[in-house]
Amino acid sequence: CFYRLSSDDAETWSEPKQLTYEEGAPFDPDNPLDPEFIWRNEVYPGNNMIRHSNGTLIWPGAAANVPYENKEGKSYHPWVAADAKSIGSLCFLATWNSEAKDYDWKAGKPVWVPLSVSSRGLMEPEVAEIKDGRVLIIWRGSDTPETQGRKWFSVSEDGGMTLSPVQELKYDDGTRFHSPSSFHRMIRWSVNGRLYWIGNICDAPPSGNSPRYPLIIAEVEEIIPALKRDTVTVIDYRRPEDSPKLQLSNFSLLENRETHTLEIYLTRLGADPGDFWGSDAYRYTLRLVE
Repeated sequence: CFYRLSSDDAETWSEPKQLTYEEGAPFDPDNPLDPEFIWRNEVYPGNNMIRHSNGTLIWPGAAANVPYENKEGKSYHPWVAADAKSIGSLCFLATWNSEAKDYDWKAGKPVWVPLSVSSRGLMEPEVAEIKDGRVLIIWRGSDTPETQGRKWFSVSEDGGMTLSPVQELKYDDGTRFHSPSSFHRMIRWSVNGRLYWIGNICDAPPSGNSPRYPLIIAEVEEIIPALKRDTVTVIDYRRPEDSPKLQLSNFSLLENRETHTLEIYLTRLGADPGDFWGSDAYRYTLRLVE
């Protein structure tokens, strides 16, 4: 990944700089396919970036290379080779350097799970600061013959540099839930200060990405961490006229600064059984109880 900065409201931009976490060759326009560049420092952006209360920017990335050896020697997903290394996740931390007028970046240590636990590794990380200052990351996973569809999490006590061993995200009473391989978000509501998770929780074990419904919201129990089971509320679901391929996923989320309602912008992809891509976009307005 590369970043640029603008000091004039995006009229002009600085030269791109690469974020790195391991040794590797820099980008060379005369040799853009250099394996030491292509296969090193792989990473894609997570769902969000936060400013920690200590002033540090925390940006999570996925598809990071890890020293993983698949002893079973087999792939659990057609897109992921048995010897794949880019299955991990880590955080990049940035502090502002006023003299250089740029950020100083450093990479944290990656974490991962075996391919038998998540067939595509840890994907689409969402990061949040919890009330005691720890950093919480929740990942999308992908089911395997050994592991049903789940979400995964880790916490950091040093601002994102090191992450605890990856664990299955559960309800606060310790019970498990099913979740497809799908997008999710977290948001802290300014009115009551509570943290909420929005994503897909399904009634039965999913198969890969499906089903991506219903869409739910739940409060995060921040000490464990976990989802508070008695707060799980359905936002939208598959209706009788909807296709089984309906996807209530890949949405945008914000808090309206004037009304303090939460707003979700979502395309009900695949709703029409006869026209998968001809889907309408909706705004969902959530008025939470204080």
